[in-house]
Amino acid sequence: MIDESALTADAGDWSFLDTVGIASDRGIPMLRFGHYIDFALQKANSLEMREAMADVMLEYKQIFNDKLTHYIPHNGRGLSTLRGVDYDSYIRDRVRETDDVKNDDGFEATLFGYPHGGDLDDPTIYYAEAIEETETREFSSISIYMPASWPEAVGYERYRSLIGSWCEKLKPAYGTAGLSILFNEGRQGLSDRLLAFPIAKRFSGLDVPEHSRWYVRMNRLRKRAIRTINWLTFIDNGLVSELGGQPKLAEDLGASCPIYPYRGGIVVQAGDRPELGDVNRGMIPEAYQRVSRVMQSIRFDDHQRPLIDAPQPLDALEETIKWVRRFD
Repeated sequence: MIDESALTADAGDWSFLDTVGIASDRGIPMLRFGHYIDFALQKANSLEMREAMADVMLEYKQIFNDKLTHYIPHNGRGLSTLRGVDYDSYIRDRVRETDDVKNDDGFEATLFGYPHGGDLDDPTIYYAEAIEETETREFSSISIYMPASWPEAVGYERYRSLIGSWCEKLKPAYGTAGLSILFNEGRQGLSDRLLAFPIAKRFSGLDVPEHSRWYVRMNRLRKRAIRTINWLTFIDNGLVSELGGQPKLAEDLGASCPIYPYRGGIVVQAGDRPELGDVNRGMIPEAYQRVSRVMQSIRFDDHQRPLIDAPQPLDALEETIKWVRRFD
């Protein structure tokens, strides 16, 4: 992997991010870069919604079929190879299983890709996870990693259309899609998050996928609010109404941030293509700033605990608030 010194805010093609990573002082790979897609699904406890979640997972599998190599079986303790497994049938069977509400156990599905072999403890740019929370919680989720080269190869219109089709299936309350730091999912620790901090601080266009902390918090508070924005930000019709309705949104966002409706909500696009930004060079993506300002009133700002980690002597809660407000 090329190290983080290769990051540049004004690249015309983000495909190079596939090869960029950050290793520890001992040379252990810890972070990668690519696209992170996050869907927050409210009250997603029906068979219909579990089927929609499975559809998205299997569509992801179809797109990256030659790259995906492992999954985590239900109640499994670690990665298992996909070789010889009829994963499609496995997931469809899991969809039909009844939630175990007593043990807070619902539908889940996970995919990982290590197409070149090697150490499974290395971070991967191929990852998808669906978690259906039982009726005792408010939000279920789907989290997806995607290589930066894929949208560049197929075109950003197809990428946006894919996200829109997934929104059509899932009817998310809110979510985002765009460039991001990619963690070693399932095996990340504090050292990984501290390593990510200065990168996230400098390159404002990068998301930081701390979805575990976020969803634990939102499920406890049962709060409808967005975490952040990215190149694509999607919100349901309820949140659209809170912002004054689609015509007002279109006027406030302007031509540089088009709106793409789907049944149940809208996708807002911040500029022609994703941007990284670079605070050190005074480069803050203007389209991202516009979307952030328009959606500020539905953003969750009442953080009592850190969402991201920061090295001492910095205060992690203060840095979390600064990061959330980085486009204000």
